[in-house]
Amino acid sequence: MLTSCATNVDVPKTFAATITVTGQAEKAEAGSGECVIDMIRVAPNDQIQIFGGSGAASTRSPLEVEAIDQLPDGTSTCSYTAHFDAVPANQRNYEVSLGHFSPESFSSDELENGVTYQLRGS
Repeated sequence: MLTSCATNVDVPKTFAATITVTGQAEKAEAGSGECVIDMIRVAPNDQIQIFGGSGAASTRSPLEVEAIDQLPDGTSTCSYTAHFDAVPANQRNYEVSLGHFSPESFSSDELENGVTYQLRGS
């Protein structure tokens, strides 16, 4: 009697990606990691999304505070990171979006090598 653990189910190809998220804040709370950029609030654990070009493939990840730097003019630079373990592969392009900020498009090569998503009001 022969037995097998093989399945005929195709495992979708994925890749890992890390996105740096940054923006110039008019208001920042270093203790909480919360910033207001273009009058839009952003904070740790907000969900950033990657949508594949087909629209069918997507994934999300929470933001983690990287740094909040106070500038001499009273504004701040807020930086966060998001780590994705399984971005669906084989998409023509990917749109990165966070809440009400303007989305930005990247290629799979760019995402795999690390990109910076600049937060701007939409």
